[in-house]
Amino acid sequence: MEIMENPLRISFTPAFLDYGDQLTPPEPAVKHVPEWYKSLAKHDKWNDDKHLHPVNNIGGDGARVATKMCMPFMDSLTAGYYYLLEDDLLVELDEDGRPTLSWSGGVMLIDKRPTIELPVPDNCHPIHYGWRMNWFYETPPGYSVLITHPLNRPELPFYTMSGIVESDIWGLPVFTAFFLKRGFQGIIPKGTPIFQIIPFKRDNWELEVKATQEELDKHDFKAENRRSMLYGYYKKTAWRKKLFGVLGVKGNIDE
Repeated sequence: MEIMENPLRISFTPAFLDYGDQLTPPEPAVKHVPEWYKSLAKHDKWNDDKHLHPVNNIGGDGARVATKMCMPFMDSLTAGYYYLLEDDLLVELDEDGRPTLSWSGGVMLIDKRPTIELPVPDNCHPIHYGWRMNWFYETPPGYSVLITHPLNRPELPFYTMSGIVESDIWGLPVFTAFFLKRGFQGIIPKGTPIFQIIPFKRDNWELEVKATQEELDKHDFKAENRRSMLYGYYKKTAWRKKLFGVLGVKGNIDE
């Protein structure tokens, strides 16, 4: 395991102690990379360079680089922490296709609003559900968290809405809105990532348009430089590893 030097810390505190297996602590998103991503090939259908017949007049694209080689895509899958479903969630549909959600454990998993104030995502039931959080969370001063649907996970049978929380001041469990996809029935298993928690530093920003030849030449030069490698230029020259680890469990939990 890679050791981090002076890492920032996000803490999660259960809503009640001695929870045993009733609650599931959030985990680094990197521990839950989906199997469909792991199975992707690096170059079109292959992982080996010997199948490539690149034409370098289109730069790195000549290596038929596939999504598996896109570091920004991978970073989205592994950023921050996942809040995990804490029990099997059974979804049943009545004769009219209206869903009923149930679970066997004693911990509250979901709630629902009596009205719909949000635009309903495509192919979802017009029912405003909410994930019930059972963990407090806290970041260092000046840091907030983005809570959002697991990034690039369209295969999940629900869609979680997004929000930003000043978690250094107000890290309370929140009603995290979601919509259930039409046509799905069955079990959403315990441990399924239901939303992603990504810490970030609060800063003030302003937009500047730089429409000069100097700026254009600078960026064109960077774009042309990628032709110096068959593939992997971004990973080798620009990408920086982001680490989201776990300090360990403190306090009496299962004792």
